[in-house]
Amino acid sequence: MDTPTSGYVYIATSDGLPSSYVGVSASLLDMEWIAKYGVDNLVWFEGYSDVALAQARANQLADMSEDQRRSLFMNGNPTQADLSPRIWGSDKEEA
Repeated sequence: MDTPTSGYVYIATSDGLPSSYVGVSASLLDMEWIAKYGVDNLVWFEGYSDVALAQARANQLADMSEDQRRSLFMNGNPTQADLSPRIWGSDKEEA
């Protein structure tokens, strides 16, 4: 039986930006991070059954160097493809 997900930790980037943004959200459908932080590519995420666990993981990632975070998401997403269409089921402009 799958455990319901109540929180997500994600890493988002943008072409030309030297750093990534680490965030926590109850839903990956929430696009607040795009407008608020000027990043537009969701490159990595993890789901957690408890939002407190998600927040603890986000804090851990925030304490990492940019190189360590890049290594993490490049391991699972070597092309740095935007994963948001997989979440939203369409392009962001259509969502």
